[in-house]
Amino acid sequence: MSSKEKIIAYLAYKDISQRKFSLKTGLSEGILRAGKDLGVDKIRTIKEHYPDLNMDWVIYDEGNMILNTVSEPSMSYENTPVEKSLKQFVFDCIEEYFASQNKDES
Repeated sequence: MSSKEKIIAYLAYKDISQRKFSLKTGLSEGILRAGKDLGVDKIRTIKEHYPDLNMDWVIYDEGNMILNTVSEPSMSYENTPVEKSLKQFVFDCIEEYFASQNKDES
C-alpha cells in the first residue's frame, strides 16, 4: 500500500472526508489521487494536523496506523492570565453596577 493509500485508509478509519482533510491541511483535494508520492513538506503538514497518525506506518510500514501516545492538549483556562483578567473584568463590572445603584438610591 502506498503512503497515499495509507492516508486514505486513515481518513476512512477516522470518518474524515477528503474534502475536510483538504480544508484542514490546506493541501489540494487531488493530492491523494495525483502524482507518485507525497513530499516531505506535505507529510509534515499532515503530521501537524493529524498527530495521531503514525508517520512510521505511513512511510516505512512500521507499527500501527494510530499512535496511542498522542494526548489532546488541555483546554483549561483556569488560573491563566486570561482567565484571571476575565474574572477581574466581571468583578469590576459588578462593582460599577452596584456603585451606580447606590448613587441612584441616594
